[in-house]
Amino acid sequence: MIDDPFFKLSGGSDWNAFIGRQGSFANYADGYIEAALDLANMILSDRRYIQRDTLVLPILYNARHSIELHLKLIIGELVKVGILHSGHIPNHDIASHLQHLIDCRIPDLTFRSLLYDLQPYIASLAKVDDDGQELRYFTNRDGKRSLKDRSLVNIVVIRDSLVVLKETLDNFKYRTAELCEEFRTGTHTKHLSRKDLFEIAGMLPKREQWSDPKFDECKTIIKEQFEIGSGEFSLALQIMQQKRQLKAVLGVETPLAHLSDEKAIFLVKKWQLFHPPRKSDDLGMDYFRRDFDALRRDREHEKEALNDILATLSIDEIADAETIFYLSRNRDFSESYEDDLDVKKKEYRASGDFRMETYNLMQKTNFLEDFTSGVQKLGRLALAASLKNL
Repeated sequence: MIDDPFFKLSGGSDWNAFIGRQGSFANYADGYIEAALDLANMILSDRRYIQRDTLVLPILYNARHSIELHLKLIIGELVKVGILHSGHIPNHDIASHLQHLIDCRIPDLTFRSLLYDLQPYIASLAKVDDDGQELRYFTNRDGKRSLKDRSLVNIVVIRDSLVVLKETLDNFKYRTAELCEEFRTGTHTKHLSRKDLFEIAGMLPKREQWSDPKFDECKTIIKEQFEIGSGEFSLALQIMQQKRQLKAVLGVETPLAHLSDEKAIFLVKKWQLFHPPRKSDDLGMDYFRRDFDALRRDREHEKEALNDILATLSIDEIADAETIFYLSRNRDFSESYEDDLDVKKKEYRASGDFRMETYNLMQKTNFLEDFTSGVQKLGRLALAASLKNL
């Protein structure tokens, strides 16, 4: 494509842009709303009065097209993971795409709230252009004048609405991605998402107080807010009492798979020997001023600590500790704990060097922070509190 006026590449790569197989659906959806907002801002900031009448149509069309693409992107993602059983018929009717999502009652309160936020923008643009034609052509499919019942719009009003619309579309897209990831954990009901369940758990009194009158008050509020009946509420309670992290929100303790509290604290105390507090004047900047005797003593302390760990903890217990550490560090869902632990135990047995695996774990400077966070997430609440005080 050396002579192609649009697709040939110049000698430099600074302004090369990804398209086609290197692009994505999101690039299309994001690009049109960004173009609309940039054009509106340009007209106002540069005071381009002459271009108001010519650029307003691409601005409005780009906004409309971005909405259409976002709706199609989101519907497609929901179908992929099984939240939706079927998509929408392929057309350009943004109002019907929105209605499809409304009618499907997506099991997530945040998602449904974002649909509500989008409604005025979609209603406005669908009213003047129900099929993506009126904002692109001077005449419509019927040969009549496009936008014949309109004569004026205001660029400032459009720009301010585009700012809110872009934020809403971004939130809509990001929440969809989160919802799809959460759905794969299996922590949901027909009407409630994982996020909903955590919000409900946070609204409830602790498990030991469920016989108090306050529980019934919370139940009434929750059913109204999340638009669920008593059966769905009862199912939500069942799921909360089966899942580690949700049980933790309710104040219920859950033991770790292999590590006891005592051995977890023992391991952390040994880790602290690998990372003694630094002296204020020990910046480690000058190699020739280092205290090599102290360094050798530190290595000996590490060796002794490692020997103590290997003599006290089993392979499964160390694997448990590492799994918990990475669960927190990688921000993985707590539901993956058992599966991740099985994988880690197999890795340990396959490596043939348990000592090196343990040493590498103890070298992690953030071990205490993430291990404590992981223990909290997995529902070992008393242990997490003890670790925070070490």
